[in-house]
Amino acid sequence: MTLYDKGTNERNLMTRYDVICPSAPWENTTTDADRAWDLCLDLSEEYGYAQVRERVNGTIIGEYTEGR
Repeated sequence: MTLYDKGTNERNLMTRYDVICPSAPWENTTTDADRAWDLCLDLSEEYGYAQVRERVNGTIIGEYTEGR
């Protein structure tokens, strides 16, 4: 996904990640890397398990189980 700065029309090659929580699908979201890992940890503490996937191809790049 390529994002553009509306003011300058410059490309921002920010990579987006999906945060998936099977126990709470309404919590699933897409965000940047830093927010994805924070959210993944929080969701695993609350619901037991969560994972971070690459947005482009769906590859699981990491997961937390019960906050670990």
